[in-house]
Amino acid sequence: MAAFNAWTLSIFAAITLMGVVLGDLTSLVVAAGLGIFAAIEFRGAALFRRFDQRAPRLVGYNQLALGAAIVAYAAWQLFQSQHSSALAEASQTGDPATDAMLSKLTSTITIGLYGTVAAVGIIAPGLNAWYYFSRDKVLHRMIDNTPEWVIDALRAAA
Repeated sequence: MAAFNAWTLSIFAAITLMGVVLGDLTSLVVAAGLGIFAAIEFRGAALFRRFDQRAPRLVGYNQLALGAAIVAYAAWQLFQSQHSSALAEASQTGDPATDAMLSKLTSTITIGLYGTVAAVGIIAPGLNAWYYFSRDKVLHRMIDNTPEWVIDALRAAA
């Protein structure tokens, strides 16, 4: 699971880097953050393959930090959208009633979009973190109840 998460984060980081080419500073920060989270997930996956008892906590806390970063990103985007005049100016038609309706619609869609991003940022990494933390006992129990030579053979095969 950690390897899957690591590859997924790496792909999103690469996609986000495309925004950097267009000169978007936010994309650079997001891509760098996703790259860091991906690197930690790859490290955690390697620790899991070696049955290292630090693995569950490392990837669990990484998922919690990822969730916090997603929520912070959504909050920042909400703040930006509510305080940016560029979007309001782009949707001006000249008719006050239409402009008011478009402004309200744009605001509602933006809040819904980034509210959903924040909710997903809480739920998905939160569930992943819970899963990883729950593997801590399982890993300890397996290492304690398995002969050393079996653990060594499994580590050598990884």
